[in-house]
Parts: sequence; structure tokens; C-alpha cells
Amino acid sequence: MDMLDTTAHLDTGHLRFVNKAFYEEEHLIPMDRALAAQKETRQWLEFHSPPEVEWVPRIRWGAIMDIPDEKGNTLKQTPVIGMAIDLFSPSSGEREHLKLKQAMVAGRMPEQPKEILLGYLLADLLDAELGKLVTLIGQSFDGGLATDNYLVVGFVRFGVFAMDKKMALINFKSAQDTFYMEDMATDWLGFFPPEVDFTEYPIIRDDLEKKLEDWEFPKDWAKDDQPIIKTILEQRGIGDITAKFIVVKGFIVGIFTFLMALVLWNAGLLNGIHRQGEMGLRLALGESHLRLVASLVTESFLIGAIGSIAGCMFGGAFVYYLQEVGVNMGDSLAQTGLMLSDVARARMSFPGFVQGVVLGITANVLGTIASSSTVFKKSEAELFREMETT
Repeated sequence: MDMLDTTAHLDTGHLRFVNKAFYEEEHLIPMDRALAAQKETRQWLEFHSPPEVEWVPRIRWGAIMDIPDEKGNTLKQTPVIGMAIDLFSPSSGEREHLKLKQAMVAGRMPEQPKEILLGYLLADLLDAELGKLVTLIGQSFDGGLATDNYLVVGFVRFGVFAMDKKMALINFKSAQDTFYMEDMATDWLGFFPPEVDFTEYPIIRDDLEKKLEDWEFPKDWAKDDQPIIKTILEQRGIGDITAKFIVVKGFIVGIFTFLMALVLWNAGLLNGIHRQGEMGLRLALGESHLRLVASLVTESFLIGAIGSIAGCMFGGAFVYYLQEVGVNMGDSLAQTGLMLSDVARARMSFPGFVQGVVLGITANVLGTIASSSTVFKKSEAELFREMETT
């Protein structure tokens, strides 16, 4: 589901390991509730999680962004919400998670410490320029004032209005230096590959929570630090949205399936009715009732199979195009604030093809059986007269 993956990569992760105190006051971005012992935490998470889970540290930060003039005086200011991610490590998949290469609308990726990426709407609001310095004024881990200068090197479009207007990205190590958070992270996000269904997330979370009870927390943690594990379904109202989507999807697929089955059943039924004269002739020539019905059913099965496969091939080509290219819905979604990709995509799946083929064959065969069953109720003469009237 694209909405889940987009929200996970931009914000919540499929799994989120976070200090309970930070999570409960997340809207305030309490930097002092970050978790220390970065190395020990990573080792525990990677050892106790399934191998397919990729864990990455992030720092959520908030600050005032100041745009100075040539003399250092303030031109413009605005509050920003920032994210610090690992941009430099070769093994880090964060650039791919946020699709930064595709999202870049101007400039380049950060290559040195103290370089920053701005959402393109935020850049427009502040009249920020590439190659110019901006000043971040925020709160340090110990509650003091934290200020630092960053060089603007690029503008990005995340495709989410709220993020494009308020989001800034810096490197993880730079954020640790700016906010005095050495060896700390506010969040550990876990990402699953696409083949892992979202219904498995709570199962993996429950398993981790059981193991968490036996963990002797790192000595560098505060005494009241209490880590919790949340799935994406427990955050940002995603669980409720997903549940409603599944219900709506079920209704849409059910109605479409019923109508398609009805049309195919009628096609098989009408085909059998119009061939009753042929049935009478074949019975008159000595063919048995069962053999007649079996031949008609076999014929409808083959026609249904060929038609269904051909339909799936043509439909599959269209779905493949939507999966790989998609349809740009950016203008329609620009003001929603939902974490949805600007590009709407379809997804090819083997169960979808199976459903189409099985339904096409079954409906056609059932229609033929219903219409051909009349050979057991009518005499050969009655069936033969059908041919004369047609």
C-alpha cells in the first residue's frame, strides 16, 4: 500500500523504537528525551529483529530558521520542523527511503557537514538561495540555546504539502553536533521490504516487546527512559485509515466482481438458449444428453479461459504502466497534507490475475450449465422447433 510506505519512509517507519516520554510529547519535540547509547541500541535491535528489518537512527528537531542579509541582520524567519538522517554512510539507505534523487528540484545533495536541504515551498517562503547560509536557532539536548549556520545546497519536493512547506533535512552527525546530542537519536525506524504484508507488523512488534522486557538497558540511558515500539498502524491515524480503505476496497471489488460475473453468466446463458435448436438436432442424431452437456461445458470452459487470459494480458499491460509510470495527482493532493505520493500507482499481483481468470471461466461455465440443463426438461421435438423459429 503506497500510503503506508510513503508515510513510513518520510515519518514513522514501519516500526518505531522511541522513548515513551518523547513519544507522548512529540508535538513539542523534547530533545532531552532522546535515547543515548546509539551503538548498543542498534546492536540490540538488529540482533532481536527478523533479518529483513532495516533499522536506521533519526533525529527529529525543531528550530527557528533565520535568513540573514549581507551584514548578518535578519531578513526573514520562520519555525521549521527538521529531520536528521544519515546522508553520508555508503551503507545507509536513507537517500533511497526518501527518494531524494527524484525529489531534488534544484541544487545538489549534501556532500559536507553543515549542509542543508529545504522543502521547495519553504525556500520560496524565505526567499532562500542556493549557496547562501541560514542560521538554525533551537534547543540543545541539555535545554540550552543551540545555534549553527548551514549552507543551503538543494531544494526538494517531497510531494506532501505540509513537509514541502516546513521541512528541512540535515545530516545525522551534523544534527548531533548542532544540538549537543553525541551518540543520541530521538527515533529508531525499522523498514520492511515490500513483500512483508502490513498485517505482520503487529506480530513482529509483539515479539520485540517480549524481548524488550528482558533487556538490561544501557548505562548511558536516564533512569526514567522507557523505550516503546510502535507500528505505523498505531501512528498518525494510519490504522483507522487503513481499516476504512480495506472495507471500501472490499465493497468496490465485490461489486465489480458481481457485475462481471453477472455479465459473463448472462453471456453463457444466452449462448446456450440460442443453441437449443442445435441441441435438439444433436439429440435427434443419437448423441446422449450427458455427452451433449459435457461438450457444451468444455467449449465454454475453453472460451472462458482464452477470453480471461487475453483480458488479463491487456489489463495487465495497463496495470504495469500504472505501476511503473503512474498518474501524476500532485495538483489534486497538494492541499490535503496527507502523506501520499504525488504519483498514483497500481500494483500487479498474482492473486489478481488468478481471480480474473477463475471468475471468467467459472461464470461462463455456470451460465452454460444453467442454459443447457433444459435438454433434460424438453423433448427433442421441442428443442428441434427452436431451430425452426430461429
